[in-house]
Amino acid sequence: MRMIIRLKEKMMKSRNKKIIWGLGILIVLVASFVWSLYYQGTEADTAKAERGDINKYVEEIGEVTCKDATTVYLEGNGLIQNIYVEEEQEVKKGDLLMSMDQAQHNIALQNAEETLHGAMAQYNAGEEIYRTALMDYKNTKFLAMEGAVSQWELTQKEAALKSAQAVQSGYQAELEQAELNLQNSSLAYSKQEILSPIDGSILEKNVEMNELGVPGTAAFVIGNSENIEIESKILADDITNVKVGDKAEIITRTEDELVFEGIVTKIAPTATAEVSSLGVKQKKVTVTIKPLDSAFSLKVGSEVDLKVITETKKNVICVPAGAVFDYQGKRCVFTVESGKALIRTVESGIRNGSTVEIIKGIKEGEIVLSAPDNSIEEGLRIKIKST
Repeated sequence: MRMIIRLKEKMMKSRNKKIIWGLGILIVLVASFVWSLYYQGTEADTAKAERGDINKYVEEIGEVTCKDATTVYLEGNGLIQNIYVEEEQEVKKGDLLMSMDQAQHNIALQNAEETLHGAMAQYNAGEEIYRTALMDYKNTKFLAMEGAVSQWELTQKEAALKSAQAVQSGYQAELEQAELNLQNSSLAYSKQEILSPIDGSILEKNVEMNELGVPGTAAFVIGNSENIEIESKILADDITNVKVGDKAEIITRTEDELVFEGIVTKIAPTATAEVSSLGVKQKKVTVTIKPLDSAFSLKVGSEVDLKVITETKKNVICVPAGAVFDYQGKRCVFTVESGKALIRTVESGIRNGSTVEIIKGIKEGEIVLSAPDNSIEEGLRIKIKST
């Protein structure tokens, strides 16, 4: 019995030792973690407070328009053999823009011309027969009235005239059909070539050589590049900050994201109700923006991103927008001093999607945390991320 008790006591001591060892290891791990936070530092993104220019702007989507633009569609079909113009090229009304394979249409046109020639010859021969039959009938009728010929002879001449009339009517119908076929063949042949309907510039070329042309394809857009505009619908709450003459940035929604300068030229006098993609009813005002640069890269009908600049400040201290946060009713940032995060109260000015103006509270060149999260506390050691 005593041996059993001693055995249990040994087992309890062994278990307690294991627990103590486990707690010791845990304490070491926690201590290591705390040391890494407060002595080695927490990695964080930082930025310098720098002087520069900052713009306050309204962001929206716009659509490229051209008030005099004309879209030229393919009417024929076949392999595109020649394209005679490029984008930005000036053209005159009637200029040849492109041509498609005309071989089959040329054969059909030649056949139609030959058929017309045959029908015309047949009609002319029938016309001669009809005139002769008409003259014979008139002469015979005169002689019959004088009693010089019999009524039977007059009846024969009348039958011959009616037969000639019937034949000639058939020839005339064939001639009219041949003329119609030639017109249709000529029209089909002409549709294999595209001519410019107006004077202007090639704003868009949407076809390539050796492609198959299909009727209804929008091949070219022609217009005056000086008349290219951007139309955008801006929320009524934001429009109060926008005025005619404000500058704008126009950014294409392409891989190269081309940027054009523009200027607000027109603001609609009233707002209209719009329903957003989320089903929210909003009031928006139409704003027209004129590009200031060459606008050939702006495709008519395409969407662009807009930044209408409503206020600009130059040579001011700026920090990333994510650096500024609200704390205890004040605007604050985390500065990094002696490797530690310190809260600094600031007075901010205008801001946009990426940058905030700092009016008071930070000097040029000071280091701030770019985007602190809830894990950052004052006094925490900061390890600046390597870039």
